[in-house]
Amino acid sequence: MEKIRVLVADDSIVYRKVLAEAIENTEIAIVDYAAPNGQKAIEWIKKETVDVALLDVFMPEMNGIEALKIIKKDHPEIDVIMISSDSTHSAELTMEALNNGAVDFILKPTDVGQEKSVDIIKSQLKILFSQIRIRKYRNTSGNLSQTTGFQNKRGGIFTKSPDDIVDKFNASKFKQVDLILIASSTGGPSALEKIFEGFSADFGKPILVVQHMPPKFTRSLCESLNRTCKLEVREGSNNEPLKEGQIVVAPGGFHMVVKDEGSGVLIKTESTQYINGVKPSADVLFSSVADLFEGKNILAVILTGMGSDGKNGVAELKQKCNCYCITQSEKTCVVYGMPRSIYEAGLSNEVVDIENVSKRIQEIVSGKGIPLV
Repeated sequence: MEKIRVLVADDSIVYRKVLAEAIENTEIAIVDYAAPNGQKAIEWIKKETVDVALLDVFMPEMNGIEALKIIKKDHPEIDVIMISSDSTHSAELTMEALNNGAVDFILKPTDVGQEKSVDIIKSQLKILFSQIRIRKYRNTSGNLSQTTGFQNKRGGIFTKSPDDIVDKFNASKFKQVDLILIASSTGGPSALEKIFEGFSADFGKPILVVQHMPPKFTRSLCESLNRTCKLEVREGSNNEPLKEGQIVVAPGGFHMVVKDEGSGVLIKTESTQYINGVKPSADVLFSSVADLFEGKNILAVILTGMGSDGKNGVAELKQKCNCYCITQSEKTCVVYGMPRSIYEAGLSNEVVDIENVSKRIQEIVSGKGIPLV
């Protein structure tokens, strides 16, 4: 496959060099042009073809948000990745960028030298570029991979577990949903918005979400989701009770678990070690739910994201609970990593396009959505 062509826009000469070196070091992308601001980036895009634009959030003359909106309007085929810092204001603007079509964002490393910064950014970009290049190749060749499985009349594709995994799911006992769990990473904010905006204000089930994000960004995510969601979306805090009709997002930099200390189910946050290279981790939350909700009906939804976080947790839920698992379809994922790991492990009961996930959750919660397969 050809290398993907990347435009970089950052007002710092030093950081343009860091980004350019990181991009070239991925060995799957080349720097087509390095611009000092959004205006110069737009001028270049008007006359040259690029596959990806990396835009710093803060730039003079035209910042990254303004440039993003123009690019997505006039050149929707270009994937945009934002370059952000860990400040609260930057987190808010980054969420705005994700809501306006940015694929993802990377954080500028702090308190490390230039060489280490290049390595950190390279590792983040290599995964994103790989997914973008694969998607670009498929779109131009028409060689789209097909998901195996059998399809029901609702359009979902159902899978069965291989012999080495015992899936104890019992459709006849799945009369109501006790808890909904959602895990997502790259591309997750947009996917979550698509799901939650479809819920009515009287949706009465508790929902716990793990979205891979650093500190400060999950709070901005909740604020963004609250603008379009009829249910309350809040960042999880230590010792708060689990409530029906509330969406709780694991705070960046902490794992979220559930415990019962005699007064009912409480949400707990823990600053323990990284799991699967992330914190919060879906595996940590899912494992705690499997222990506390043993024998209960759990609906797990695994959305777009890199890596395999959530796979071990879903396996544990399948062993201890009556767990039905939905995975987002490959064609609608920004990165088909987490859903793929669930699917290939034989833990996915149903594969659904993101546009239909909200509807399927509501059908399942109503008691009318589980086929007897």
